Amino acid sequence: MDLKRKLVLFVRIIRVVVYLYILVQLLVARQDFEQSGLIPVVAGMGVFYVIIDQIVFRLPEKRFRLACLCLLPFEMFLISLLVHYTRSAPIVEFDFLYALPVVNMAMWFGIREGLAFSLLGSSLYLLTAGLSGRITGLESLGMILSRCGFYMLSALVTGYMSEFAERESREKARRMVELTALSGFATLFDSTLSEEKVYRNLCEAISRSINPDVVLVFRLDAERDRLSVAAWEGVSSGEAAIVLPRDYGLVGKVLDGREPMMVRDTDLEWGYRQFLETHRIRSAIYAPLKWRDDVYGVVFAGNHLKDSFTENDLNLMSALSVQAAVAVHNSRLYADLQNRIGELHAIFEIDKAITSAIDLDTVLQQIVQMSLVLLNAKTSSIMLLDEEKQELVIAAAHGLSEEYLNKGAIKVGESVAGRVIQEGRPIAVRDIRSDPLHAYPEHARREGLCSLLSVPLSLKDRVIGVLNLYTGEPRNFTPHEINLFTSLASQAAIAIENARLFESLEEIYIEVITALANAIDARDAYTHGHSNRVMEYSVALAEAMGLSQEEVDVVRHASILHDVGKIGIREKILKKPGLLTEEERREMEYHPFIGTRILQSVRLLEPVMPLVYHHHERYDGTGYPDGLKGEEIPLGSRIIAVADAFESMTSDRPYRKALPLEEALAELRRGAGRQFDPRVVEVFLMLVEEGRISVKWSDGRVIPISEHLGKAGLS
Repeated sequence: MDLKRKLVLFVRIIRVVVYLYILVQLLVARQDFEQSGLIPVVAGMGVFYVIIDQIVFRLPEKRFRLACLCLLPFEMFLISLLVHYTRSAPIVEFDFLYALPVVNMAMWFGIREGLAFSLLGSSLYLLTAGLSGRITGLESLGMILSRCGFYMLSALVTGYMSEFAERESREKARRMVELTALSGFATLFDSTLSEEKVYRNLCEAISRSINPDVVLVFRLDAERDRLSVAAWEGVSSGEAAIVLPRDYGLVGKVLDGREPMMVRDTDLEWGYRQFLETHRIRSAIYAPLKWRDDVYGVVFAGNHLKDSFTENDLNLMSALSVQAAVAVHNSRLYADLQNRIGELHAIFEIDKAITSAIDLDTVLQQIVQMSLVLLNAKTSSIMLLDEEKQELVIAAAHGLSEEYLNKGAIKVGESVAGRVIQEGRPIAVRDIRSDPLHAYPEHARREGLCSLLSVPLSLKDRVIGVLNLYTGEPRNFTPHEINLFTSLASQAAIAIENARLFESLEEIYIEVITALANAIDARDAYTHGHSNRVMEYSVALAEAMGLSQEEVDVVRHASILHDVGKIGIREKILKKPGLLTEEERREMEYHPFIGTRILQSVRLLEPVMPLVYHHHERYDGTGYPDGLKGEEIPLGSRIIAVADAFESMTSDRPYRKALPLEEALAELRRGAGRQFDPRVVEVFLMLVEEGRISVKWSDGRVIPISEHLGKAGLS
């Protein structure tokens, strides 16, 4: 409409110039014309020019053509009257006025309409010339024909220029719309980091831009070599569930060629293959979702009519596809970054979990469980190396049957795990059921195992075992997954070695505290073996009362060290046969404090110290050193108090002989609720009755090395 207004303005100026020319001619040669007819015609032309000028500028675009078709012939009629009334003194220039409406029509509507009006103008001119007597010979006829040729030439030149300008204007407008659309869609694509949303936005953008009947965005699954629909318009969800092989028809051709394609008539395209049941596609555009060297899929736009798309549609769709491919690339980078962050967090949590555990069995189980979570697998196992026998033995596993676990050890260099130990590098096998490297394919089939990733548990210059991961379906482990699993194995190797070192440290620790307790008992022949017997009674009590293994271990070590503070008590007090004086008693009551001071320098003994310090507290609050009462006293201390009292009563002392069993038990009953915890006494009596506590100590009893010191305190 802007171009039309410019042309109307141009024509307005020409009409003003023409009308001024007519007025000048009328004033100069008015005596030669028939003024009675000419003056009304000139006046009418002036009124007509004003009217058409106002109508043209105010009419909406839809009515503009109809108005021109009605008004411009009337203008030709006025020009014919002007020519007729000037016949007595013909002014040839008036003949050219027929070109004015012709040029108007050609400028506004094109060559075809201009030529039609040139024929109309030529006919009117011939008719007017004939009626006015201007055709007098061949010469005048030739002039008239030249005028008609001028009208047609004017229509051709003006129409061509008008159509060219109109095409340019439309092209600029179209490009502006496309650029605006591309800019808007680029912003839309850039605003999301969700791959699924990118596909939906692309589908919507194509639907709005080129108005197809059907849009399908195919996503490439490179691992399975197939295409699935990620977003769609114009089809049902059932049809959108189609899955195509990578090389299917023109979709596969565009995917491999990485260039867009337009099909004007699918009936004439030999490579076209229908993939929609309820739509007969006659024309289509295919564009690859390509960015640099990566292709993420193909976008398809189809129409029910043939030849319904243009090159501009192809270019626009290609540009949108490139933008979408960039957005997909970015979304995958973002997703990969999020995954890496998640993996790093998982590695951190795994490292924190396995390095915080000190029990070897616990460490192994945590490694197995966390490896499954890390790579989303079915089964995992740890095999540790027996360096003496040069064999790998399964130390922990998840998801494997007893039959598989008992299949036997693997020699270094044998099977996949043995090769990993020998070569010191990860090995990934897609299918262990048919791979010659794997030594137990039948076992793998029965277990439902398929792919295997085996990585070494490496510590500097030596390998202590392998970490295995199994899947139930064929899987190609990526380099990233192998590196990630290798990182886990490196952390696992450190945690396993730490647990082993801690276990060795515990063995040394247990030997030291046993020697220390024996040294204390050796100071007095009467108390020889006292700490070991108290330990036996205390452990039996703790287990019977349902304490955890860590709590039992704390009681075990506290009971054997409960009298360690007596190392600071004078020997004459310890061996005094009679009653102690008040001063001697206060010195003797100081031994829990001395024992705690001795133990506090050893971090591993921190859970033990409260039990040693409070083992002489009384249930009624009259004990020492702090006068704690009832539940305020740690449970372990209450257990040791009963075991210590019973062992003392049933052993010889410098000041008395050992009490008979029944008398000692009776003393425990009397002390329940006052000196002792009634519940602990009740359990102790039950154990004696069941024969689970024997008064006679067995010298053959030893502390098993596999029992480890726990960190949980008792209260």
